[in-house]
Amino acid sequence: MNYKLKVPGFILSLLIIGSTQIFAQVGEMKFPEGKVQHAVHAKEIQWKPCPPNLPKGCEMTVLEGDPKANDLFTIRFKMNGDFIMPPHTHPKDERVTILQGKAYVAFGRDASKKEAKEFGPGDYYVNARNAIHTVWADSSTIIQITGIGPWEANFIEE
Repeated sequence: MNYKLKVPGFILSLLIIGSTQIFAQVGEMKFPEGKVQHAVHAKEIQWKPCPPNLPKGCEMTVLEGDPKANDLFTIRFKMNGDFIMPPHTHPKDERVTILQGKAYVAFGRDASKKEAKEFGPGDYYVNARNAIHTVWADSSTIIQITGIGPWEANFIEE
């Protein structure tokens, strides 16, 4: 009888220890030998065209991680002055900081810019996973997104 109690306790201990090791690895930076900091200076950023599934008029850069991997990432988007990200969702929460310009965000399948909330430099918001939203930028705008990948934009069919 004592034996039966010890085995489940032992297994439970292994599960708890194992699960904390798995969660501790999310967002853990893999530094090269001898390095203790990862830094990205704004003047050194190399902007690239956004993937073809995103609307024209944007460029992006990856600051940390891989948005396609199941881990922490930080990316920036630079949008021209006439940019619309049509109604879409993300499978995970989206954390956004406005660095330059203004972004307008409205929720729902038929959202309009008239009802959108305006965000400017220094503002921050989190959009809930699977929330249908549209984003507009009417001036040169840079946003920074941090999240847990894989990051996807699932457009809503009209």
